[in-house]
Amino acid sequence: MNTLAPFRSRSEALRLQSALKEHRVAAAVINTPSYMGQSCGLSVTFPHEYQALAKSLIDKYRLASFAGFFPR
Repeated sequence: MNTLAPFRSRSEALRLQSALKEHRVAAAVINTPSYMGQSCGLSVTFPHEYQALAKSLIDKYRLASFAGFFPR
């Protein structure tokens, strides 16, 4: 199962993807699905087992536009 991490900021989504890849985590940036209610924005998708790492990176880089974790 994968986790979806939506962002309202394009640059912050790209920053998380880059940071995860630096930790050798398979991460991809996708358009945030419309059913999530965010008309524009990008999401980072990655394997669920790396959610704690993703959260620590979000905190470390102060990615304020992060909108939570969702199963995908």
